[in-house]
Amino acid sequence: MTLKKLFIIAFFPLLSQCTSLNNNQEIISKDIPQEARILFGGDLMLDWGIQEVITEHGPDYPVKNIKDFLHSFDYRFCNLECPISDKEDPRPEKKFVFRGRPEHIALLKSAGINGVSLANNHACDYGKDGLLDTIDNLSKNGIGSAGAGRDMGAAHLPLTITINGINLAVLAYSSIAYSDSFADKDNPGVARAKIELITDDIKQYKAFNDFIIVSIHWGFEYSEYPEPKDIKLAHAIIKSGADAIIGHHPHIFQGIEIYEGKPIFYSLGNFVFGSINENAMENILVEIYLLKDKIKSLRIFPINGNGNTDTPFQYTLLKGIHAVETLKKLVSISKLTGSGETSFTKNAEIKGDCLEYNFE
Repeated sequence: MTLKKLFIIAFFPLLSQCTSLNNNQEIISKDIPQEARILFGGDLMLDWGIQEVITEHGPDYPVKNIKDFLHSFDYRFCNLECPISDKEDPRPEKKFVFRGRPEHIALLKSAGINGVSLANNHACDYGKDGLLDTIDNLSKNGIGSAGAGRDMGAAHLPLTITINGINLAVLAYSSIAYSDSFADKDNPGVARAKIELITDDIKQYKAFNDFIIVSIHWGFEYSEYPEPKDIKLAHAIIKSGADAIIGHHPHIFQGIEIYEGKPIFYSLGNFVFGSINENAMENILVEIYLLKDKIKSLRIFPINGNGNTDTPFQYTLLKGIHAVETLKKLVSISKLTGSGETSFTKNAEIKGDCLEYNFE
């Protein structure tokens, strides 16, 4: 594998109001000009079982079987489903609260995670101070974030990335959170998934970027199908100028749709997640392969969940018949997502242990 040189320059929101600086990351892979392979994962939660195995086995343990695979991509992004903070004041009325400790960022670094979404219903589990702590702790470790900030302006700033001369912006939003977890003009929080706000953001950043990718937290937990309102929202986001949508929250994967030539991943399921649930049996990782002027292809890789392994909290790529059956199921539920046979279900092809879709 060609060795890549990685330069990351991260600037995080330091000022209030809309004058905050956004995250800017530059990745240079000199041997492959104007191509970028970006890997997206679902929910990453560093509490409960993940915290236990890190304490016992070290931060490499959950990802050691997929570490080389993860590092083969130019950039890695997922949804961080917990604050990373030493704050000790959890939200008292919330049934499930998650938290990772600052030292647990070692797992993200081991996995090569470059950027995360903070726009979700657990970002403020330890209050607004815990959220700001998270942004600061990620910044100190060179990991970019989007979807949250010290005010509404900062929360709506994208994570901007340059890879081999390709410029893209990742915007992140949540439709699920306590009302006081959403940022406003005077208070920290996460970005709200309202089409008017998303449209304004896309219009603002489209002119300066080759691609706009929207990460969004939505849907019902453990449902195989997106809600009609979320399909409607996804279509509106694409019509507003987004080039791809990455969804999460249901904890299992949902179908994939190609809408007006743009991919919508309604849910990737979990990635590295600290609970065991027999409903979360398999999950997917997604590669979006970019050229300067278009999305060239998609590749979908199935990985195990915590409910179908003798070694929970340690992740592997599915192989053989297990991979094929999982990918067949993904295609099957994608038919219903798109109201019957669609461009994705017609043209996606299982090749070995992954599913490929080419736009050419």
